[in-house]
Amino acid sequence: MMGEGLFQITLNHGYILQILAAEMLFVWGLKRRQGFVLRFLLGVTVYGGASIVLTNLIARYVVGFYSLTIFLLSLLLWKFCCRERFRDILFCCVGAQLTQNLAHNVENLIYRPFAQYFNMVGWCCLSVTVTVIVYAICYRLFARRLRGCDGFALEDRYVYIISIAAAIFTYAMQAIQQNYGIDALWITRPPLIFCCIAGLCVQFGLLTLKSEQEGRQLLERIIQQEQRQYEITRSSMDLINMKAHDLKHQITLMKATGRCDGAELEEIESAIAQYASSSNTGCKPLDAILTEKQLLCRTCGIEAAVMAQGESLAFLQPADIASLFGNLLDNAIEYERTVEPVSRRCISLNVAEKNGFVCIRVENYCPTRPEMYNGLPVTSKADKTRHGFGLRSVQYITEKYGGTMHIGTEGDLFLVSLLIPVPRASGG
Repeated sequence: MMGEGLFQITLNHGYILQILAAEMLFVWGLKRRQGFVLRFLLGVTVYGGASIVLTNLIARYVVGFYSLTIFLLSLLLWKFCCRERFRDILFCCVGAQLTQNLAHNVENLIYRPFAQYFNMVGWCCLSVTVTVIVYAICYRLFARRLRGCDGFALEDRYVYIISIAAAIFTYAMQAIQQNYGIDALWITRPPLIFCCIAGLCVQFGLLTLKSEQEGRQLLERIIQQEQRQYEITRSSMDLINMKAHDLKHQITLMKATGRCDGAELEEIESAIAQYASSSNTGCKPLDAILTEKQLLCRTCGIEAAVMAQGESLAFLQPADIASLFGNLLDNAIEYERTVEPVSRRCISLNVAEKNGFVCIRVENYCPTRPEMYNGLPVTSKADKTRHGFGLRSVQYITEKYGGTMHIGTEGDLFLVSLLIPVPRASGG
């Protein structure tokens, strides 16, 4: 012990550092207030001093509020340092509290049966080792999901309520065992360990589920926007093709009458041909998308090869066709525009029906293997909250029709292949 009275420091005050370290795993990725470093240093100083004084003061009158007092003070610390809603900070700190509690109980699960073999140094080494391992596992499985997030965009109050209830239940279980003096028994640790793991799984499982639901809703809105864009594109392409067709006849007439220089007319005719050449795959939505994207490829110096049995896509909704192929080709074109030299820029699209499945395969030149996360390439754009939905949209539509998507590389090619089952016609 050091000091006396309110400033007395015991081994139990090690919880101050343990919970702070755990909270840093979960909170560190949140938006920070201006002057964060200075705020953090000042806040930690006040937090440490207040935690020692208040816990010693409260312990004179009542037991069982030691950990809770320090936890509440840590909430104020992170609210002082972070520019987030209080409930988002609370969500993170609850995860940290469960993590610290899990490490503490795992440590005691190992220590209690062999307490007679440990001296003070051995016990400290065991505590540090278990804490580091448990914290590292919890960071990888849970806290890492919060890194780099721009807030949680989470409005479902039940996620917060359930996560806080899990933490309170775990805390209450441990407090009751301490009050009745049975926390020294080895057998009390497995249930507490289970409560901590269950609490973390429930908390972050609900967060993941809610995020996936919001992601699907966003994808559906994007697909609806793409459908409206497809209608505009189709109308524009039809108008351009009609005008180009009329101009071709006028150029033919001008050549016949000799009213203009032949070389100039051939140059104009060549330019018009780029706009007049429309795809004819047997699927009008696909034709509209291909006409637009092939024109973009010519503008960017990208060689595009297309082999498509458009009639095999008849069972897909036009909006889904537009979104599917628009995103596939946009993803490839976006990368190819960065390729140097221009002569290496190439994209190929193949659509065919085989053995009751529509097989869609898009390849583009890609000498560098892209960074992948959860089976999808990580967007290279700075604003990751507004980009990276292209292939997610493709995956969503593919799975909507019971299909599968595979992304990979073959040599210097990046490929996306889709396999979508063709519905069988119901018998009469």
